[in-house]
Amino acid sequence: MEPRIDVHLLTLDEPGHWREECLASLAGAPIRLHLLPGIPGRVGQARAAGFARGALPLVSFVDPDDRYEAAAFAALADALDACPSAVLAYTDEALIDEHGRVIGVRRLAYSAFQHAHSASHVHGLIVMRRSAVELVLPRIADLDAGTDWLLTRLVARQGSVLHLPLVGRHWRQHPNQHHRRARSTALGSLPSLAIP
Repeated sequence: MEPRIDVHLLTLDEPGHWREECLASLAGAPIRLHLLPGIPGRVGQARAAGFARGALPLVSFVDPDDRYEAAAFAALADALDACPSAVLAYTDEALIDEHGRVIGVRRLAYSAFQHAHSASHVHGLIVMRRSAVELVLPRIADLDAGTDWLLTRLVARQGSVLHLPLVGRHWRQHPNQHHRRARSTALGSLPSLAIP
């Protein structure tokens, strides 16, 4: 299958078997995968480096402690192809425990209000147009906590957002999750959302 989406994975201190499960879950997805080292305390800088890889018109990222549904990548790419005004498409997600057992499913139909007030609203598997992401990368380069939330909010301001009601990501819940450890950016101190 021809790659349609450049996807990056940032590695850091996750258990190796979780990373292997993540990579195995991507088998058969229409992606070109780029593995890069994470940068402690600099998620924005590492994300910017990841998004700079490749030249495909669609981009995404995966986290090494999670698992994904390979078929969801094609569904998201198809949805964006069918709706030229959309800049971002995302899925629902299942919550799994440290051992990979499903503990619930989050249904995440899009709401601009919820997106503005909840970092985990646009949070399943996310695919975006490279052109929209590239415009906002300078705004996230200095961030750690809140990077992905601000990124998706800034991208969403450039067009419409599509939600696909299918599970695309299995979000592993564990004490070492980045959002539980990183508090370097308080919610109230995120940069302004005005797009230059």
